[in-house]
Amino acid sequence: MKKLFLLLVIAAFAASPVSAQQTKKSKEIAEAEEIAKQHDNTRRALRDALPLVLPSWSLPFYFGMHLDETKNEKKKK
Repeated sequence: MKKLFLLLVIAAFAASPVSAQQTKKSKEIAEAEEIAKQHDNTRRALRDALPLVLPSWSLPFYFGMHLDETKNEKKKK
C-alpha cells in the first residue's frame, strides 16, 4: 500500500511541470489572440476614420452597393 501511494506521489510530481507548461501555453495563446483582436480593432478604426473621397459620378453606385442588403434586413425584422 505504501509503495502504491509512493508511486502515485511520484507520478503527481512528474506530471506537474507538464500541466504547468500547458497552462502557460494556453495563457500565451489567449494573450496573443487578445492582442490580435486589439490590433484588428485599431486597424478597423483607422480605416473607418479616413475621409471618403469619391468623384460625383460614382456616388450613386457607392451608396447603392449595400442597398439590397439593408432592404433584406428590414424585411427579416
